[in-house]
Amino acid sequence: MKKLFLSLASLLILFTANAQISTDTYTVNQKDGTSKSVKITDLPVISFFDSGNKFGSQSLTFGNTNFNEFSVDNISNVVFNIYHESDVSDITLADAAASDNTKRLYKYLKLNYGSKILSSIMANVNWNHTEADKINTLTGKYPAINCYDFIQIYVPDNNGWINYNNITPVTEWADAGGLVSLMWHFNVPKTETTTIGSDGSGVTCTPSETTFKASNALVTGKWENTWFYGQMDKVIAILQKLQDAGVTAIWRPFHEGAGNLYAKTYTGSAWFWWGEDGPDTYKALWKAMFTYFQEKGIHNLIWEWTAQNYNGDSNSYDNDNAFYPGDKYVDLVGRDLYGNTASQNKTEFTQLTSQYSNKMTALSECGVSKTTSFANISDVWNGGAKWLYFMPWYGENMPSDDWWKNAMNQSYVVSRSDVKISSTTVDEPAKQAVANMGLGFNLGNTLDANNIGTGKDVSAYETAWGQPVTTQALMTFLKKEGFNSVRVPVTWYEHLDADGNVDAKWMARVKEVVDYVINSGMYCILNVHHDTGADNASTGFKSWIKADPNIYVSTKDKYEKLWTQIANEFSGYNHHLLFEGYNEMLDTNNSWAAPSAGSSSYTAINNYAQSFVTAVRATGGNNATRNLIINTYAGNNSDVAINNLTLPTDNTSGHIAVEIHTYDPYNWFKNYGQWTTDCSNEIKNMFTRLNTRFVSQDIPVIVGEYGTHGETTVSKTSTTTQIKAAADQAADMVKQAKAYGISTFYWMSIIDGTDRSVPQWSLPTVATAMKNAYNE
Repeated sequence: MKKLFLSLASLLILFTANAQISTDTYTVNQKDGTSKSVKITDLPVISFFDSGNKFGSQSLTFGNTNFNEFSVDNISNVVFNIYHESDVSDITLADAAASDNTKRLYKYLKLNYGSKILSSIMANVNWNHTEADKINTLTGKYPAINCYDFIQIYVPDNNGWINYNNITPVTEWADAGGLVSLMWHFNVPKTETTTIGSDGSGVTCTPSETTFKASNALVTGKWENTWFYGQMDKVIAILQKLQDAGVTAIWRPFHEGAGNLYAKTYTGSAWFWWGEDGPDTYKALWKAMFTYFQEKGIHNLIWEWTAQNYNGDSNSYDNDNAFYPGDKYVDLVGRDLYGNTASQNKTEFTQLTSQYSNKMTALSECGVSKTTSFANISDVWNGGAKWLYFMPWYGENMPSDDWWKNAMNQSYVVSRSDVKISSTTVDEPAKQAVANMGLGFNLGNTLDANNIGTGKDVSAYETAWGQPVTTQALMTFLKKEGFNSVRVPVTWYEHLDADGNVDAKWMARVKEVVDYVINSGMYCILNVHHDTGADNASTGFKSWIKADPNIYVSTKDKYEKLWTQIANEFSGYNHHLLFEGYNEMLDTNNSWAAPSAGSSSYTAINNYAQSFVTAVRATGGNNATRNLIINTYAGNNSDVAINNLTLPTDNTSGHIAVEIHTYDPYNWFKNYGQWTTDCSNEIKNMFTRLNTRFVSQDIPVIVGEYGTHGETTVSKTSTTTQIKAAADQAADMVKQAKAYGISTFYWMSIIDGTDRSVPQWSLPTVATAMKNAYNE
């Protein structure tokens, strides 16, 4: 213990008081058995001394003894009790009066979406978590979510076998850190005169087994209406108890509404009474429940609608969007799949995320279908179906023990012990982040535009190279179109004062654009761009960051200060934001292929990389685990460039990625006019090099730029043959990269100029080729 505190004695532990709250405390426990708990807001400085070296002057009283400092030799330990609930002012749910804790649950789900998948299990009908207990026994981990069904809420009280009023099975799960999901197989009497038995007899969900008419449930005076509202009152009473106990939940009523109504291959029918009268009645039932729950004061629910869609085969089923209650009434979209392959999961996921692009999508039920197993979650996830959560059904639909072991062993699967509702980021390794980035786009010639002088309006820089002001609509369009990441190049030198301070208005605009990307649900890469790169004698531009040891020494402090400011500005951003230390760094002779000064240039670029990592990590917050990206010399992918790149020392393991650029074969677009086998082989060789040097060593790689750039560049005015060549290149690049878990970022031209303002693709066939290749 002394060794630990000797290390503490080398610094003064200081909390910023206005960043803490009154419940934050630290307790100093002394070896003589005395201890003192102190509010950090009262005494934000802990001072230690050892061997006569004193730090600080904060006094603290133990009993009748006044201490100006703590002696390391006398301290047993210091216990910190710090817990801050995450801010939820940015969360809006369908229920406008949703509680902060409900919003906090949603924010946590959103934080994980696309990066992690939450595990879940369906309770075995009754009010219990026995199935979850079995999974823990089998795998050593509890699923993150347990789902309870109100299926037997209709049974008369004192039935001797189920008591929903005893909410202990739910509260003990929540108290253990688990998340709660609730659903309702809403049973109805078989006839108006049926007497419901204490054994659960006399009811059904199946429309062919009852005279209960869904449309009558909304008509005052009808027996169906009396039952509908009476049963909702019973559920509301339990929901109120859960709400009073602090339990929030995902709420999934009226699931699988369409049933087989949209089947193409045979006569379809609804599986449950709530879908039997068609989509209009179904939506009216949903809205009636939604409104009634809120009128009764229930505000602890996240409302999830379950699509029926087409079971992974659009030839057999149409989608059921007609049943969708509308964005105003829905927070999440779910899908129930049984016996489906990984590729069928991807088909469903892609269709749903495109149709409901502003909603998270979950695998709300899954499992074995008769004798057909369900794909392993590892195959589903790696195949591109990045559901919010997966929930196997119990009984004969339950997947095998090996299936569960595979699922719970994946690093991206969240178990109950992983759940941290107030998290502000996900500790996502760089390898996993890169794999999750999917298709990427470069917001080029925008915030990287420069060389127009200092002191201009912010928009003058953003539009200086012919691009419009960036909007949220552009990022929303990219996400809806299947992209999952945007690289935001930024040039900083014209926005720095003599002391290296970033202009506040420029930083604010950079932050706005980053927010556009993050708010759309995509990953964002933020970099230092044309502060590096080639000088331009004709315009007088000269980059200040060079792969030169002398320039590194003279600019080290300025460079580190720049990254310190950027990192501090974005320290609270979650894992969807990555930092890229520098762009295409060249030597003083602007050598592209290899530095003219040889090894000293590689030493310099490695020093810049280390300075970048050190500066960012020192700012703390979420930057402690933020994924960081370093580039090779000139972004080059040659053997000499990649072999001379040294990964920086980083106290946070597994959070650095390497970036290269490629427009190879250089000037291919002009020289060949098409994407040839030789062209394809050249990038194949590149990926082989990258795999040998990095990927096989668990170092993730990003192709930060690629495209047709050279003396000629593809655009919307190019010939049909040229545009096809660009599409062939993009498809080949994406397909080869994906096989190695490498993400790719196209340089600009697929959506360029005024098309960004619409927004619409400038090169729709190129974008489609990329998406098709990625989704293969």
